[in-house]
Amino acid sequence: MRVAITGAAGLIGGIVHDHLTSLGHEVIGIDRPLKDWLESGRNTEDENARSRVSIEMDLTTVSDEELSAVLEEVDCLIHLAADANPSNDDASMMRNNIEPTTAIFRCAKSSQVNRVIVASSGLTQVGLEPLFAEGGPMYGRLIRVEDGVSPTSTYGASKIYAEVLAEMHARLHGMETIAVRIGTVIPDETEHWHRGGRLQATAFLAEDVRRFFQAAVEQPLDGHLLTAAQSNSPGRFLDLEPGLSVLNWTPISWPDSAENLQ
Repeated sequence: MRVAITGAAGLIGGIVHDHLTSLGHEVIGIDRPLKDWLESGRNTEDENARSRVSIEMDLTTVSDEELSAVLEEVDCLIHLAADANPSNDDASMMRNNIEPTTAIFRCAKSSQVNRVIVASSGLTQVGLEPLFAEGGPMYGRLIRVEDGVSPTSTYGASKIYAEVLAEMHARLHGMETIAVRIGTVIPDETEHWHRGGRLQATAFLAEDVRRFFQAAVEQPLDGHLLTAAQSNSPGRFLDLEPGLSVLNWTPISWPDSAENLQ
């Protein structure tokens, strides 16, 4: 299968790129020009990051013609590129999240990409969390996608926008779409054990990133899927359905210590 990944030089993009390549998929890595990437200081410790980028492209300035040409004959597009810092200003969220995601779906439609997987975030629901904490009216159960959204930042709102675009394109244009509320992926996974707390509760270990995105690319899908995806960590408060059932994937058993990481 021909798979394009935006944000291929990033941490999650690199994990997904390498895994799909190892499975025999033809992977097209898309990321910012080298100069911009180095200036941002993003994932610079990964010596292999740039080798995963086959197309240098700034999604904030690229024309529809250029982007559509890259997406010609692509079967599946994984859109990970974004400003992922919730503290950044509204202008950055518009420039890096809202506008490029709009263009991604517009050009994927014109290029007849069959499936688009777009990264969302648990911060779309962060305002609900007190309801499910100890003492709250929903305490004792996990937060489900059907519980609705409650962002507390423009970043969270920009991810809700991506989810809505994905659903719309499935409903109106027959595209297969997945919006995934991604857990916390970090370079040094031992920190989930050393720091615990929310970092561990939202952990998305690299092996589970591989498992989820392989399923998201390869499993049959009818229409649109909105789901959370993370590891089955202690303290997890997000329900991983319907993704587990629809995509037929299973997180690894949570290691009892950092030394037993896969």
